Amino acid sequence: MKFRYKSSMISRIKISAAIIIFVLVSSCKAQEKAQIWQSYVTQKSTGKPTSIIDYSYAGYAFGEVGIPNSSVLNYPIFDVTTFGAIANDTIADDFAIAKAINAAEKKGKGVVFFPKGRFVVNKGEHTKGFEINSSNIILKGAGAGLDGTEIFMQDYMRHDKSLFKWTSPHMFTFKPKNLNVDTFCSTNIDSRPYPYVSKIVEDSKLGSKTIYVEDAKRFAGQSHIILVMPYNKESIIDFMGTLQTRPQWERINSKGIAANEIHKIASIKENTITLEKPLLTDIKKKYGWYVAPHEVIEACGFEDIHFIGNFQESFVHHKNKIHDGGWKGVKMAHVSNGWVRRCVFSNVNSAVGIVGSITSSVIMNVLNGKQGHGSVEMTFGTRNFVGLWKDDTDKGQWHGIDASHLAAGNVAWRIYAQKGRGFDLHSGSTRQTLYDCYEGYNMSGNGGNYKMEPHHLNGFTLWNFKQYGPAVANYNYWSLQPRKDNPQSPYWGFAISNPYIVGFHGANTTFNEASLGYVESIGKKVLPESLYEAQLTYRMGERPDWIDTVLETWEKWYKEVVKK
Repeated sequence: MKFRYKSSMISRIKISAAIIIFVLVSSCKAQEKAQIWQSYVTQKSTGKPTSIIDYSYAGYAFGEVGIPNSSVLNYPIFDVTTFGAIANDTIADDFAIAKAINAAEKKGKGVVFFPKGRFVVNKGEHTKGFEINSSNIILKGAGAGLDGTEIFMQDYMRHDKSLFKWTSPHMFTFKPKNLNVDTFCSTNIDSRPYPYVSKIVEDSKLGSKTIYVEDAKRFAGQSHIILVMPYNKESIIDFMGTLQTRPQWERINSKGIAANEIHKIASIKENTITLEKPLLTDIKKKYGWYVAPHEVIEACGFEDIHFIGNFQESFVHHKNKIHDGGWKGVKMAHVSNGWVRRCVFSNVNSAVGIVGSITSSVIMNVLNGKQGHGSVEMTFGTRNFVGLWKDDTDKGQWHGIDASHLAAGNVAWRIYAQKGRGFDLHSGSTRQTLYDCYEGYNMSGNGGNYKMEPHHLNGFTLWNFKQYGPAVANYNYWSLQPRKDNPQSPYWGFAISNPYIVGFHGANTTFNEASLGYVESIGKKVLPESLYEAQLTYRMGERPDWIDTVLETWEKWYKEVVKK
């Protein structure tokens, strides 16, 4: 949704901002409610379309309840030591861990428990990693602190058949059985091997819960579907307005834009599918939208574990497969309501991948040790969530929290990464992303091949971002000129379509306002402090208990685990 202020309006905002800043300085810089938030509340109360996206559906159970404690689920316990794993020795425990996982899957649910101590995996010939293919499976340790559980990944993952250096498997992968993640996770969206599809036959508005298809009965018995818009140039104006593209952007210039959204089905009747939650997009049949089943596993968790890689070199970006992807922690592919929480990841290239998933959360985790490639990636999925994430690596990960590759409606909340390059968007028709209360060093750590840019389409909001690194003058989110320091490079900097920048503070960075969709309060924080929390509270009618629970326990938990 485009919401660009006219120049006269921007001038009035600047004058008002100057007056407000003078008053704030004389009153200890008290924060004021953001104008755009007040507009949002008014628009919601009157039933009008909002000028800012409602991001509050991101995360476990659409943000409405907290992740359950495994102790109250009454799942059977499968202790890895009863299957032959031995803590604190030098023998690989892969076989015993796999046996425990298989036993839990045969039972239909279970907690695969790792007692205190260090368990060795991926030693020598043991380089396959672990797959969890069933719902309701939790891998749980005795805590990520000093007297807790360590899983030590001794050797790097072999991935000689991988096409790219960074596409190695993770040590632990949650995914439906027989799902080819590599095939699904392709930006060549037109070639995905769906078992059947049904075309959209009527338009549906953003915010609607109803879609109309040729034959809804095909989806009887399905829990989730994926809405797909094939590549087309006609839709470009809907997703990024009339902005000019860069000549080197091969994908958008030759094929246009693609999109997808994953949704949970509420009900089916005749040719109508009612969705559990609202659409993030105007669905227009003229763009060729269709619907396909989306297989998921549900309610899977990885928690209370210190995962330790063995990457000890000084990281060099794209040096080789070991540097880019040899040491990876946890992947959740096609998972609904999955989670990774209260874990520490040390000396890894990448900690967590959330791929083709919906409403999965990565919350209360720490990344430390040697600098590596990436931290958390949210790709090809819808309404996933990363929150209370602390990057304590020696130099800061090369890439920060990433939402990319057809991702939609994802949120990064209260991220602490004072070293490194900044937050990340790896291109690939990403849209509707909120980076909320993010503390970072640089303006960005943007990645992705230049052919796949821009980095983000409409719907990006940066709310109360705090910059620790050097200030940047006239930062341009849509430069159409080569870099002055490297004119031959096809990478011309971050490209986000009409971003909303609210409450940017820390460094005295200034912005090229022509490249922004909306700007407010540069140089100081605004209220509400967290847009995600405020939108969720407004939608629910009260503040969900889980927010305060994790905020209250986060600092204490962090102090305990960093004692190591």
